[in-house]
Amino acid sequence: MNCRWIWIILMPIWLAASCETRLTTFYVKAGDSEELKIHAFERCGRHYRVLAYEDDTARIECLKKTD
Repeated sequence: MNCRWIWIILMPIWLAASCETRLTTFYVKAGDSEELKIHAFERCGRHYRVLAYEDDTARIECLKKTD
């Protein structure tokens, strides 16, 4: 009986953790905006957002979960 209650409590926690969707963020070295777009498109497809751009490095976030 005790084991059943532990299972009932832990199962939803495990499911919530396994179904978590995090968006992928990564850094790209790019000299200009065209190079940045090429790198972002290769990793995320058409759905990406530039979070920060400084000198020659950009931080990009994929808006859809990639496989």
